[in-house]
Amino acid sequence: MALESPGKTREADAIVERTVRRLYGRRQEDGHFEENAAALVTYLVESGIHDEDELVELARIAHGKRYDPSNGSFL
Repeated sequence: MALESPGKTREADAIVERTVRRLYGRRQEDGHFEENAAALVTYLVESGIHDEDELVELARIAHGKRYDPSNGSFL
């Protein structure tokens, strides 16, 4: 397995953080929505999607539901 460079990991983390902040900002949402969105965005970034507008749109479509990558369903 190839190791990711620390810079790449930090960049991915920053993308996830900015995307979740764009989704929820300072609103007090259910913490699970934010956690689920962060997990989905992390999965998408690791899959090669880095466009923040696309990530925000995809996370909004999921509407805070938990994504299961093993079968592609939202719970």
